Amino acid sequence: MTELSDKDIVKKIKNGEIDYYSYIVKKYTTLIYQYIKRKLFKKEETDDLVQNVFISFYKALEKFDEKKPIKPYLFQIVQNELKMFFRSYKKSLPLDEKIVSDVKQEELKIEDFKLLNIQERQIFKHISDGYSYEEIAKFVKRPLNTIKSIVRRSRLKIKLACASKK
Repeated sequence: MTELSDKDIVKKIKNGEIDYYSYIVKKYTTLIYQYIKRKLFKKEETDDLVQNVFISFYKALEKFDEKKPIKPYLFQIVQNELKMFFRSYKKSLPLDEKIVSDVKQEELKIEDFKLLNIQERQIFKHISDGYSYEEIAKFVKRPLNTIKSIVRRSRLKIKLACASKK
């Protein structure tokens, strides 16, 4: 049985002999595991990602061209899984969050706002006056999405400045 090529195994799986999928898993698990482990350093997360890779490959097997090698295809799935993993842990600050949620308001000082340029300060002044993003966009004659981006970047600047003081 070990004499079957990847091409033959894929054909058998496509013909309904799904037990042959275990040969692909056995053949490539160690290689994929070692690669992901070097990127993550955590066993639990590595195990989960390796499992996700093989599940994704199994789901895509019907569309897979058995004339092509499996290894590059699996590693493309690995790359996608790693991207999704790192993206899920990426810190972000939603637009509707208070300026700095994890810093007490009394710790927020005027010098924190001095990090911002004039336009950013002007936008925050309008926000503190109770204007909506749409109204602010009209005041400063900028697109709404630009205002949202400015607010987000400004909040991150303040948050990072406050965090570095601790």
